[in-house]
Amino acid sequence: MKRRHLLGLGALGLLGGWALRPTDRGREHDAYFAELNRQLQRDGEGIPTLLLDLDRLDANTDLLAARLGGRLQLRLVTKSLASTGLLEYLAKRLQTQRFMVFYQPQLNRLARSFPQADLLLGKPMPVAAALNFYRQLAHHLDFDPDRQVTWLIDSQQRLMQYGELAKALGRPLRIALEIDVGLERGGFATPQALAQALLQLRQLPALRLQGLMGYDAHVAHSPPWQNQLRAFSETDERYRLFISSAQGFSDLWPAKPLLNGAGSLTYLLHSQQETSLNEVAVGSALLKPAERDTPLLKEHQPALWIASPVLKVVDGALPYLQPLQPLISAWNPNRENAYYLYGGRWPAQPVSPAGLDYDELYGRSANQERLVGGRGTRLTSNDWVFLRPAISEGVLGDFSEIRLLRRGQLVGRWSTIGDS
Repeated sequence: MKRRHLLGLGALGLLGGWALRPTDRGREHDAYFAELNRQLQRDGEGIPTLLLDLDRLDANTDLLAARLGGRLQLRLVTKSLASTGLLEYLAKRLQTQRFMVFYQPQLNRLARSFPQADLLLGKPMPVAAALNFYRQLAHHLDFDPDRQVTWLIDSQQRLMQYGELAKALGRPLRIALEIDVGLERGGFATPQALAQALLQLRQLPALRLQGLMGYDAHVAHSPPWQNQLRAFSETDERYRLFISSAQGFSDLWPAKPLLNGAGSLTYLLHSQQETSLNEVAVGSALLKPAERDTPLLKEHQPALWIASPVLKVVDGALPYLQPLQPLISAWNPNRENAYYLYGGRWPAQPVSPAGLDYDELYGRSANQERLVGGRGTRLTSNDWVFLRPAISEGVLGDFSEIRLLRRGQLVGRWSTIGDS
């Protein structure tokens, strides 16, 4: 082959490779976020802000209520909805005073804020934390923990510890027993193990059994070789075997037992299929953070955003590689600009304007998060960037308040509840 032919093929290869380079994915804010951007430019306080879209929240709430249809009781998961205002709003709209609580300080806070609440612990508390709850409980409250708090017990050792606590306090303690229905996260592993715990419970008269709790989030993530409905059916059958074991202790088993389970990931299955439960716990599905983008929740809408001011818009050059920046941005226009935010390291992904991403070559920062993007974003240091949280648990507590949106307008604020 002649030399000029080789050169020609090489040139064509280079041109072909160049044609495969990334295109600028950057876009301006869409209409929804453009209006939020204008709102915050006018009425924002210049700091990272948690935004809750009440219209989308209402749609998710109504969808949940319609699916449950009154057949199953609803318990709101407070760790995912950690705001007194939000919980009051949802409790009224969904007509429930049942809450699932995961942190002792939140338990005390809810006892003050919701005097009629029925509070179920969503995880076993160290007995020292339970004691701390009673020490911190104000005496003037209408709230009566002997009737309104149910502690979760996952082992015979913890059962003995709570029996000793009840004796030391001189008061009865309501308990539910955690059962393992396949999640492999602890609790009584078999109906036989549950029966052994119930035999032990007969010797602890200050502990009052309310029922069972079994979480089945694994069903939503069943592997490809496991049919999801079959996985659900097998898990439910496992729950039924635990119920049958407990019913053999008629002197302990209540006439109207608590049979709690499900969660945001699987509540739809329980609402559509035959279930052994009489109550489901739901929280994050109402806000739909990114980790709830699952087939079972596809009809729910994202309702929660983090908004951060853009502090700086600069060239996308990296330290020590400044001379190469023209070539790097020519190859990948999505690295042309860098945008520094006020704050960062949230468990969230930038969603608007489209085309922004974290700069993995530069690294993350909780002080001034660096995003990279192309010219198409048209961002300036007067703009805001919007991120979608991956989770709601913990994120609400990172902010002192939530700003509320109604028909795209800022209309109010709710304070948040921290974990401690």
